[in-house]
Amino acid sequence: MSVTQVRVRDAKPEELAPKPRKPRPLSPRQLAIRKREGQINRMLNELGAGPASMIKKVELEGSEKLVTIRAAIARQIKASGSSVNLGVRNGGIYLSRGPIPGARGGRRPKRA
Repeated sequence: MSVTQVRVRDAKPEELAPKPRKPRPLSPRQLAIRKREGQINRMLNELGAGPASMIKKVELEGSEKLVTIRAAIARQIKASGSSVNLGVRNGGIYLSRGPIPGARGGRRPKRA
């Protein structure tokens, strides 16, 4: 008959703490989103620092969709709390602190 021995030793609290994980690398989609958000932030900063009459145009690349880019820009504008106006014309997105010509913002009152 064999007798097994059990080893008993003092333990440290650090041994019980969970080990920090290595950060997971970003996916290509996440990298593209971060790059796009960085470009949008830079553009909004330029608009905020420049004159109110400055207008910026965002032109889409081949794989981008107008709705996606417009939503991303609107989300950044809302998050930053800036007073930038956004307008979509002829497949491009226009941004300005001042009113955008031809925008639907101010409706004329109906004639009686």
